[in-house]
Amino acid sequence: MINMLWQYNSNTKPELNRTYPVQPNIMPINDLVQAISGFNKVAIFGDYDVDGICSSLILKKALDRLGIKNIIRLPERTEGYGLKPEHVKELKQKGFDTIITVDNGITAFEAAEEAEKLGVKLIITDHHEPKSVLPKAYKVFDPKLYDNTYKDYAGAGVAFLIARELLKTKNEPVMIDMIELAGLATVADIVPLDSNNWYIARKGLEYIRKSPVKGIKEILKIADRKSEEVNGFDLGWVIAPRINACGRLQSPVLGLNLLLNGTGAETVEKLNQKRLELVKRYVENIKDNDNKFLIYIFRNCPKGIIGLIAGRISEMFQKPVLIGILQYEQVTASVRTYGEFDLLQAFEYASKNLDIMYGGHKAACGVSFNIRDAKRLQEALNKYFEENPIKQEINLLDGVLLKKPVLEELKSFDDFEPFGYKNPEPAFLINGTVTDIKETVKWRMININGEFNIFVNGTYNTGDNVKLIVRPYINGNYISFKVLDEKPEIV
Repeated sequence: MINMLWQYNSNTKPELNRTYPVQPNIMPINDLVQAISGFNKVAIFGDYDVDGICSSLILKKALDRLGIKNIIRLPERTEGYGLKPEHVKELKQKGFDTIITVDNGITAFEAAEEAEKLGVKLIITDHHEPKSVLPKAYKVFDPKLYDNTYKDYAGAGVAFLIARELLKTKNEPVMIDMIELAGLATVADIVPLDSNNWYIARKGLEYIRKSPVKGIKEILKIADRKSEEVNGFDLGWVIAPRINACGRLQSPVLGLNLLLNGTGAETVEKLNQKRLELVKRYVENIKDNDNKFLIYIFRNCPKGIIGLIAGRISEMFQKPVLIGILQYEQVTASVRTYGEFDLLQAFEYASKNLDIMYGGHKAACGVSFNIRDAKRLQEALNKYFEENPIKQEINLLDGVLLKKPVLEELKSFDDFEPFGYKNPEPAFLINGTVTDIKETVKWRMININGEFNIFVNGTYNTGDNVKLIVRPYINGNYISFKVLDEKPEIV
């Protein structure tokens, strides 16, 4: 097991010192925007997750405003990720000679060839890692292709940049719901919440609090959450999972219709509950073993939840995890990592001697391979891990608590929402002595230094010296503490 490392900060005031300076976008976007502006009819090809759905909607809203006819085509999970030749043929037959991808396409080589053959102008807009060679498309736009500019946008962030510039060509303002969708997807897709991304996420959060789009409003109603109290946790763990549940277990079109029209919220909620039950069932059947890189392959697991299972198991066992499903002889898998470990480099290493397909992010990717290669893949990934072990990530402390904060001090924390990846929850060290213990069958609460009452999981005795990492928060009119780490290692 990997111990969590925390960097000491002697600040004794419960305040956050974080900045999110916006970086200029030094990217050749004008040529792309001028090309799109000249089309009369466009097919938008997105993805089945919340980022792909939001990306599609953002671009659609801009095209609608400009009077450019358009449709959104979202792939089902059974079709697999990304634009494929059959999608190009389908949209061509429907009368679309222009296709714009959002949140996918940077590795759509075969689809680009098909588009060229059929005379379809393919415009690729993506945020995933490009390979050394790009698809031969009409236009390709991905921030990761350019130096000296901000690169870490979600797919919806890229779509928002394009949509904003499209609207500028007609002196049209950006619509509030476009900003809400970009903010939601930026948090949900677990891209770094720093710099430009934090600004997008923050603006989206502010507008959601004031006037959420119909679909978000319906989700918050079902989840018994007030829009004016929405925070980063709600974006990432209340709203996004419900939209994602549509594509995971039925169809992303349900999520699209919910966000676009506010319809089908009850159906979506039922799918979300089913998702929770299924993931729990499969996670309970997975055991750890001696492999450094854990591989589990199921025969009948729903394809849409394998990424969730991989993420849960990766956190549980603190190692990279591949969860796959076997159909005939082919394995389709989702992979998640723990800590600082680059999955794309790991599979690049494995692909030197194995026939595997892979793509995505450093921390989350998709993979496919023949079942006969499973053992060799396991050996290759174990070997790569041994040569490139997980780096212990150092978590930053915001300070040390000597006394219980007051409400006014904690209210300022909201200025730094939404919290998420690379903008973590406030974290403070409490270092002291257990002065009292209260417990029931269901909970255990300790008092530290006669000052802090904190619910814990571990076993303690009166007089024990303890160190806890906590996040103080407002619970009604009281101050409560969420324990982030009961056995921290301070560096």
